[in-house]
Amino acid sequence: MAMLLRIAALLACFVVEQRALRADSPRLAGLALGLLALVVCARGLLLLRPRAWLAALAWIGIAWVLAGSRYAMPVLLLMPSVFLALVCSLFARTLIGGQAPLVVRMVSLIDGLPIAQLPADVRGYATGVTRLWAGLLGGLALLDLALALVTTPGGVLERLGIASPWPLSPQVAAMVDTWGIYVPLVVASIGEFLIRQRRFPGRYAGPLDYARKLARVPREKWAGIFH
Repeated sequence: MAMLLRIAALLACFVVEQRALRADSPRLAGLALGLLALVVCARGLLLLRPRAWLAALAWIGIAWVLAGSRYAMPVLLLMPSVFLALVCSLFARTLIGGQAPLVVRMVSLIDGLPIAQLPADVRGYATGVTRLWAGLLGGLALLDLALALVTTPGGVLERLGIASPWPLSPQVAAMVDTWGIYVPLVVASIGEFLIRQRRFPGRYAGPLDYARKLARVPREKWAGIFH
């Protein structure tokens, strides 16, 4: 149920965000920001956890205040880069302090083996993939941040009354966003899987077999690897 609520809130947020950008509406921007509270706190809200409800209400209150100010649109424009940075942190933080890298934890769940029992070459490869995703997502977060800041008209700097040092038209920014962010994510996902198939032949029968193994892991265990 929490996943369905997150998906519904995320889709609604995307639709409202696009309308906010087209209409240049701070009120719609505030609504889109408020919907993100459901995306982040969905599970806690459904479980009636007080901390989740307090966090969601505080988030919505801030979004309400922003909706009546000139800062709603700049904050909304920065959300994609913030999201990429947060996902980057999920990978990067497991590479420090002697922790098990995130992808190593994922492989452990999929294979149903303790991390210590995974073959050394599998652990090494999974550690490299963790570094790959941390670096890629961090770079994409910086690129998206730069695009949001310097786009003219409608960029963050311009909305805050600051002249863009490198003005970039919305058309060029959209093209860079597509080819510089979405395409690398797709290419990296497909390319890494193909390399993995060649490096470890027979480990998965194919993409569908891999998807089935992912689906067999309980959701609670997936949540546990991020702690």
